[in-house]
Amino acid sequence: MGGVAMLIELRLRNLAVIEEVTVPFGPGLNAVTGETGAGKSIVVDAILLVMGARAQPDLIRSGADSAVIEALFELPPDHPAAEVLEAAGHSAPDGALVLKREISRAGRHRVFVNDSPATVALLERLGESLVELHGQHEHQRLMEPGRQLDLLDRFADAEETRTRVSAQVREWEAARAELARVRAEAREGARQQDLYRFQLSEIDALALRDGEEDELRAERRRLQHTERIASGLAEVTGLLYDDAQSAAARLHRAGTVLRELAGYDPELGAPAEALGEAEAYLEDVIGRARALRDRAPFDPERLGEIDDRLDAIGKLKRKYGDSVEAIAGFRERIASTLDQIDRHDEVVAELEARVARTGESAGVSALVLAETRAAAARRLERLIQAELRGLGMEHARFRVGLRREPAGEGELAAGSGRWRVGRRGVDTAEFLFSANPGEDPRPLAKVVSGGELSRTMLAVRTVLSASGDVPTMVFDEVDAGIGGRVAEVVGQKLAQTARGRQVLCVTHLAPIAVYAAQHLRVEKKVGRGTTRTTVAPLAAADRIEELARMLGGERVTDATRRAARELFRSAQREGPRR
Repeated sequence: MGGVAMLIELRLRNLAVIEEVTVPFGPGLNAVTGETGAGKSIVVDAILLVMGARAQPDLIRSGADSAVIEALFELPPDHPAAEVLEAAGHSAPDGALVLKREISRAGRHRVFVNDSPATVALLERLGESLVELHGQHEHQRLMEPGRQLDLLDRFADAEETRTRVSAQVREWEAARAELARVRAEAREGARQQDLYRFQLSEIDALALRDGEEDELRAERRRLQHTERIASGLAEVTGLLYDDAQSAAARLHRAGTVLRELAGYDPELGAPAEALGEAEAYLEDVIGRARALRDRAPFDPERLGEIDDRLDAIGKLKRKYGDSVEAIAGFRERIASTLDQIDRHDEVVAELEARVARTGESAGVSALVLAETRAAAARRLERLIQAELRGLGMEHARFRVGLRREPAGEGELAAGSGRWRVGRRGVDTAEFLFSANPGEDPRPLAKVVSGGELSRTMLAVRTVLSASGDVPTMVFDEVDAGIGGRVAEVVGQKLAQTARGRQVLCVTHLAPIAVYAAQHLRVEKKVGRGTTRTTVAPLAAADRIEELARMLGGERVTDATRRAARELFRSAQREGPRR
């Protein structure tokens, strides 16, 4: 199931009437069945908890101090949940993602993501891309109008256009913000113009050079210690040359002796040459020392000039930066500001033209997107209406409510109606539903019946099953108030929707469960004063027995078994119809 995340298993411990159980799931349609009161809803409750639902201590099994829920997901590397994990500092090595919640009676609830501590908020963000719940539950995120607009755009194949609108609106917003900044800076700059010009002239008048301050400080140190330097150099030249026993005289005498001795022993020629080279080096040192000793004497006037220059540089540093580089940067900024003040009208005109140009482009694209959405909404209404009739909701009406808001002062507008343009265009969308004749369609979020809501979302997902990456879908109460032929159609639609993805359905109807790729039975057992619930996948023979129970009620007969076999063979033979 490349690119699609899948719930591999749930591990539950001390949750409600479950002591400990591992619930496996597979690709395609997974049906969860069991007698009334057996605890089928616990599976949905567990999924809700790993999606970040509020944890109540009364969910903990009697006699236990805590409950643990773990969900193992198979996660492709390019799945949106992988980005959420990375942003939160987590990862899913080898594509395995384990979400874990611990509920404590003491109130110390804990959350883990792949064994690392995490938050409920992270579970909620991950749940948005991993699980889509349909039933009478507060976590039905598809009830949000924003997500319904996403579905409509996916159905209309308009996501590229919407991306273009979003980029154009952002470009308009950036241009408008830049225009506001330039105008604000120009107003402030006009008030500060004289100050800026004074600061610029003050910095330019000093004509700073890189490295100048270090050079001046070095020269200042030398001038301050002229006498000590001169006396020291005189001592050096005396030791090296001027004194009778100087290093130069001794070196010269040693070289003369070695050269004489070399007449007797040629091996002494090499040391004699080395001393000759040393004499040359020494003469160079003596020459430099004499030159430094004889240079210009102490110059108090030059020292004063250096002190004045360093004082002027220090004043600039206190005003404009702590280094010559910082002062240069400050000068560049105020020079640019002065240039903008001088060119204000020209700059504003350029930005105003850019705002108008980007706004017009965004408005045109937003109206094109709106037309695409309107046409797609009518098609979507017809298709879902037909699906609802097939699901036994003959009188139901489905509408896609598209609304626009007039643009306020300063907002981007499009069309003759001056509709407000946002990053998602000019429209908001909301799915509307009416179950009975004479009732006005109302937002899906306000539909009271969980069964009606589940079947409506099944109809929506049947139509949109090929659109985009759909997470694991959980249908609860989809079979409420139906039976017979309608139940068979619901089963067909669920199996059809499950092609290429994973669907979980809690049901008490055999014509629905028979289409499952995997059938899980929830069974409650009472013994020794305790109640235990188990959840297990069914092999073919056990599956026939469970289908027979669902068809016949408490008493399973040979007749109900024959009916179950025929129902199973028929489902296997026909498969989900398109």
